[in-house]
Amino acid sequence: MKLSIIIVTWNSANTIQKCLDSLKNIKMDKEVIALDNNSSDSTFQILKKHPEVKAIVNSDNRGYGKASNQGIKIANGEFILLLNPDTEVKKDSVETMLGFLEGNREVFVIGPKLTDESGKVLNEATDFPNLLNQSIISLKLHRVPFFKKLVYQKFDYTKTQEANHLMGAAILIRRETLIKLGGFDENFFLWFEDTDLLKRIKDKGYKIIYYPEAAVTHLVGQSTKQLSFWKRQTIWNKSLIYYFSKHKTWLHVLILLPFILLSYPAAIITKLAKH
Repeated sequence: MKLSIIIVTWNSANTIQKCLDSLKNIKMDKEVIALDNNSSDSTFQILKKHPEVKAIVNSDNRGYGKASNQGIKIANGEFILLLNPDTEVKKDSVETMLGFLEGNREVFVIGPKLTDESGKVLNEATDFPNLLNQSIISLKLHRVPFFKKLVYQKFDYTKTQEANHLMGAAILIRRETLIKLGGFDENFFLWFEDTDLLKRIKDKGYKIIYYPEAAVTHLVGQSTKQLSFWKRQTIWNKSLIYYFSKHKTWLHVLILLPFILLSYPAAIITKLAKH
């Protein structure tokens, strides 16, 4: 089999139907594997209406990485598309990405152009987490123009090119690469598990390519916005600290900690400012 598509859902009833409908345009030998993390809405009922989907419901919410690994273990495809449930894949996008991977053996991961519903291109190409960009993000200053340019690298989103880190909402990867790396690190419950995977891929010297000839619409955070802002921030912080402890030194972790603590009042202020 050429392609396995893996989707992890959690209370994704508002978006999963459009996501699955968009996959019907992919005209090749494929399988769709959906892992549901114990949704309390009608997500699993929607999945069951699609006989082409191998739907598995977990008895608990075991996080994105662990659920994704479930899918990777049973996937049969030579290539795996890791896809968020709040995405819609544009026609011919998967085929063109797959063709690029097949024609470029030195490339192991490829990501499409991501846009919001209005067609605005999302800033997905960033440096890997470091003290500067994560301090700015913790203080919720990354939307402020001066600080924004320190977080989001200058990047031509019209050009196919090598990238460090891409948003994990839609990435196509060689299955053999995932297997060699042991899949996702399950110590991440949510957030940074895709960043960690791409960092490990990059550290191996494998190429990651941004490919704007393919396009995917991404409605950012449709599931996670159901969490309270406090819980979101706590999960984010826990994953960030683990990422730093894994890829940086403990000195980096210690320097980051004050910004982690300040992220809570920053989140409160941001929330109040929206109302």
